[in-house]
Amino acid sequence: MKVALIASDLDGTFLRDDHDFDHARFQAQLDQINANGQHFVVASGNQLQHCIDVFNGIEGELTYVAENGGLVIDNHGHVLHESVLTPQVLAELLAFVGTEPALAGASMSLSGKQAAYIRPIDDSDLMRYFLSNIAVVDDLTAVDDHIYKATFSWAHQDINQQAAIINQRFKGRLRATVSGGNGLDVINPNVNKAQGLAYLQQRWQVPFSQTAAFGDNGNDLEMLREAEYSFAMRNAIAPVKAMATYQTRLDNNHDGVLHEIEALI
Repeated sequence: MKVALIASDLDGTFLRDDHDFDHARFQAQLDQINANGQHFVVASGNQLQHCIDVFNGIEGELTYVAENGGLVIDNHGHVLHESVLTPQVLAELLAFVGTEPALAGASMSLSGKQAAYIRPIDDSDLMRYFLSNIAVVDDLTAVDDHIYKATFSWAHQDINQQAAIINQRFKGRLRATVSGGNGLDVINPNVNKAQGLAYLQQRWQVPFSQTAAFGDNGNDLEMLREAEYSFAMRNAIAPVKAMATYQTRLDNNHDGVLHEIEALI
């Protein structure tokens, strides 16, 4: 099985639970991918800079669909596509999450073009893993930047209920989707990883039939539908396994994506 485009989520998919991967093995695979004229796409809900940091030291052509599809950029810094939240709806969202009793206790962050923004109360090791180039600010509503997404999290909770509340309140204007690290990403309603992947498929003239994608969580579902070779991780949630055509033989802690890439290149 050979394909022209391979796209992979990061947390719970490409990365082990210790947030790392086999660098030497992937470097050898990327060398072959580049030599074959294939494309490797990092498709993540994470901030762009975090995605870049994950692949620090890896040499070769990579393309990033970051911010859950809000930003598509190559590894030379060329922005190919972006979708930003309007200041008005962002301010309304922050006010709603901050005052709605059912959403009480949320940690908050904003992912922008210049930096990632958090409040002092939310500064933690976990935040600093998922975010890079952090600016700690007292008031998120005062941030002046192009914001791709707002992320909220609640400790030790199933956040699907919170997603439903936000989606009901902002129907047609924003969309909340569950991402890695028990985070809830809120983005423009027409933005998802699939949109970013479809943009690249069109740019590179790669059809559905020559696309492979890997995912484990709810924010991967749309992307997997854009790939004939859709792989649910062995450790994926049930809806992803039900939707994908294939399942990886190994889970994320045993290089499940890297194992399957061997057959794709």
